[in-house]
Amino acid sequence: MRPTVHRPFLLLQARDHDDPMLEHERLCFRDTMGLRDEDLFAVNATERLPTRHELATSCAVLVGGSGDYSVLDAHDWIRDLVTFTRDELVLRGKPTFASCFGFQILVLAIGGDMIRDPEKMEMGTYGVALTPAAASDPLFAALPAAFDTQVGHKDRASRLPDGVHVFAGSTLCPMHAFRVGALPIWATQFHPELDHRTLRARYLRYRALYEPEAHRGDPEGAEDAFLRALRPSEEASALLELFARWVAHHEEELAARGL
Repeated sequence: MRPTVHRPFLLLQARDHDDPMLEHERLCFRDTMGLRDEDLFAVNATERLPTRHELATSCAVLVGGSGDYSVLDAHDWIRDLVTFTRDELVLRGKPTFASCFGFQILVLAIGGDMIRDPEKMEMGTYGVALTPAAASDPLFAALPAAFDTQVGHKDRASRLPDGVHVFAGSTLCPMHAFRVGALPIWATQFHPELDHRTLRARYLRYRALYEPEAHRGDPEGAEDAFLRALRPSEEASALLELFARWVAHHEEELAARGL
């Protein structure tokens, strides 16, 4: 059943305006969450930040990935996005789900540390395991103890501040998912909006950036092997549907209180 929301979700993107993955990402979030087209609108942070009106008229914020940028790049718009995330999302307790680049922006916004770690890069389908803290979370408690995810990153969180609940990790990336205290703000380093088919499309667009080092000697053969190794990740994608349902229930509670 499609989640019923009375206000749309706002998707914050971080991609060049001519990147074909801009629309691809929006559709991936829409379809994975089971939304209608009118239930989701996007703002590209490389061009501008959402207005107060856009925030007020959205039920929740999604912060997506970025194939061309690192949160450690010295761009003014990245610093502005970190400040916006801290001031307008975290400090105001705006319901938020951030993935990949969005996860990393949120880490910086709450005072954590990010490092560039190409030796522990993950690109493809990777397994993650839940921590004991996940058992009491309204989203992660519904997931199995271990499941496959779609991943693409060179940067990773090296430290999170006190009060942040880490819910999942992998061998290469111990901090793969977290919640900011008791706030309705969740983040995953993996991409719950992607499955093995949509990651294939994303990989073919960005393989010049993310092609694993071991594959560089034989790019054509390596590409075939890489694509064959991709696996489904239904459990990870369920997170976004669970978030959409949590937000719909939250909206109902606000309406019942006249807010």
